[in-house]
Amino acid sequence: MKPSAADTFKDSPYYRRDAFRHGLASLGYEVGQPPKTRPDPQDVLLIWNRSPSNDVIAKRYEAAGAKVIVTENGYIGADENGHILYALALGQHLGAGKWRVGAGDRWDRLGIELSPWRRSGGEIIVLPQRGIGASGVAMPRDWPLTIVERLRRVTDRPIRVRPHPGKEKTDPASDLAKAWAAVTWASGAGIKSIVYGVPVFHELKSWIGAPAARFGIADIENPFLGNRLPMLQRLSWSQFRLSEIESGEAFAWLLS
Repeated sequence: MKPSAADTFKDSPYYRRDAFRHGLASLGYEVGQPPKTRPDPQDVLLIWNRSPSNDVIAKRYEAAGAKVIVTENGYIGADENGHILYALALGQHLGAGKWRVGAGDRWDRLGIELSPWRRSGGEIIVLPQRGIGASGVAMPRDWPLTIVERLRRVTDRPIRVRPHPGKEKTDPASDLAKAWAAVTWASGAGIKSIVYGVPVFHELKSWIGAPAARFGIADIENPFLGNRLPMLQRLSWSQFRLSEIESGEAFAWLLS
């Protein structure tokens, strides 16, 4: 019997379910079936974010020794040719998952230009997300409000909250035009801020961008301005073009 690759994707053009299924089918998995009540160790579960409902199913697969692949919108948007990137990791998202890092410089091959670190600016821009994910990883629902209150205790700088754009995936560049720093729980917009040279403070310890940012806000006047490349090089091995997903290349790399 062929191993199965079940998914919980919605049947919507936004989620590109057929491309993801095609990639797993190319590796020999049976696709298109609902998640199993009793999965086998060789099975795979594919989920979009680890939401509470997905978390219940994922724990069932993990208890059976099966692998859980978590995907979401890529943290760096698109490559130099405008190809949209998707994030893939085992077990979790936001950097809390696991993925294989290869030899060579995949970041360089993506062709994304880094802006110099900004050493001026006045505003602090808060970058919340939708709070999707498992407990301990997802942004707390009250975080956008409480972080503003806490920032006011440590800085006199203007503070502005950039609402999450939802599925629109708008780029945060215009909102960061006058920023001294960005503050996030663990958002993809925070990664884009680092690429644009805007220093970032974060509050999820396992965040994928942590090695190129500061944890917490106590030292808001002393942002990280060091070497970003090690973080971005590691991150790049979890970001895949749709063509790499549809061909099965992304899944073969992750599951090997």
